[in-house]
Amino acid sequence: MEPTVFSEKHRVTYYEADFTRRMTIAMMLDVIILASEDHSDELGVGAEFVRQFGVTWVVIQYDVHINRMPTVDEVITINTKSKSYNKYFAYREFTITDEKGNELMNMTGLWAAMNYKERKIASIPKETVEPFGAEKVNQVPKMPKPKKIDFDEADKQTFTVRYTDIDSNQHVNNAHYMDWMVNVLPAEFLTNHTPTGFLLRYENEVKYGSNVDSYYNMDKLEDGTIMTRHEIMSGDSHSAIANITWREN
Repeated sequence: MEPTVFSEKHRVTYYEADFTRRMTIAMMLDVIILASEDHSDELGVGAEFVRQFGVTWVVIQYDVHINRMPTVDEVITINTKSKSYNKYFAYREFTITDEKGNELMNMTGLWAAMNYKERKIASIPKETVEPFGAEKVNQVPKMPKPKKIDFDEADKQTFTVRYTDIDSNQHVNNAHYMDWMVNVLPAEFLTNHTPTGFLLRYENEVKYGSNVDSYYNMDKLEDGTIMTRHEIMSGDSHSAIANITWREN
């Protein structure tokens, strides 16, 4: 059985973009997750079905390559398929294309099933993945690890986890981590640079009402591009780590 491919169109709205009129990374992640949820719903294995098994899906890591960020009023197509899975992890692929079929972005994501009450990783119920036609494997492909922060050289900003940061799965919406990471960067840098890709790995949940510290380093690479290394800390807990690469506009 071949993996089912799901596609849906989306018009980029002004509130999904910054003042450069480019879609933000966080909003891009939101529409990608929406497509994966709509795919699950179409196959009859949406969030409510999954909860019958006492689990919910959580993202472990993203590996994203960006050719161009979508812009305001552009109609894009999000394509996704569930590629493979094993006992504990599921591997999903995404692309975003423009109206001419040009690939704007491709992404691979690693998911796990989390016990809804215990908040711990659980084995994946086969009923929740078989309809996707994904291949069952002994080991899903390994993803590259983001480079860590040099805390001694890092700049940081503190954010408070708000009520509206928490989603229906009772944890911080995945895209908000990226917002915390991007918002520590200087506005002049963000205006004059566009992302070309990122690695983002989630480590530990952040709780409502807690404070998080968003750290970053900035490195100039040999090819002239910039890499920003990011880490979200909640107290002594490592919550998320990311590397974002940027090119000058």
